[in-house]
Amino acid sequence: MRNHKRDHLLVFLTLAGTVALAWVITVSYVRERRHHRATRDLAEQLQSANTLLSAEARHDALTGALSRRYFLDLLRHEIDRAHLGNQPLCMAIADLDHFKQINDRFGHAAGDRALEHFVDTCRAELRGADAIGRLGGEEFGLLPATDLAGGREVVERLRLRLKAVPSAQLPASVTLSVSIGITELSVDDLPERIMSRADTALYAAKTGGRDRTEALPPDDTAPPARTVANVW
Repeated sequence: MRNHKRDHLLVFLTLAGTVALAWVITVSYVRERRHHRATRDLAEQLQSANTLLSAEARHDALTGALSRRYFLDLLRHEIDRAHLGNQPLCMAIADLDHFKQINDRFGHAAGDRALEHFVDTCRAELRGADAIGRLGGEEFGLLPATDLAGGREVVERLRLRLKAVPSAQLPASVTLSVSIGITELSVDDLPERIMSRADTALYAAKTGGRDRTEALPPDDTAPPARTVANVW
């Protein structure tokens, strides 16, 4: 009888230990699954945040054009590519005319819509391989992959389209126009030099009456440019 009771006790203890072990394993498994799910969700959130930060670093938050930093990096890359492949490349700087008056008369929201409309117009006229970046304020950089004659045709179409196709999000009394300076890459150009020539051409367009395009050939006869330290 004592042996029988002892055997029953051993069986009970064995079953109780098995149940307890199974419970511990189940709880540990559930906790591990929760931890794994939380870790995975956190990793996905971090990846989404990094993707968003990368996109914000690459594009201007308002207009969707390339950010100034990324545009200048792209300019250096495109200059190297054009030199290596003996391909033409133009650099243009566009500046919306009387932009401060739009902000003063209609508010900064209208100014924002004007900038967005200009970038949309650029996308409609430029090719997929051409780049547009916001250099600051109402000033934008353009990189048409063509020679100076072709580049001037491109930016002229852009200038005329901006006047001909108004934005539905702006008051009817708002008339947008743009001044553009453009130049072509020379065989020994550095980024600072081609950008300085484009800026000089823009200055000529501004002083010549605005709402026009001025082209500057890639030579050393160009007059000194106005200060571009705010761009570089």
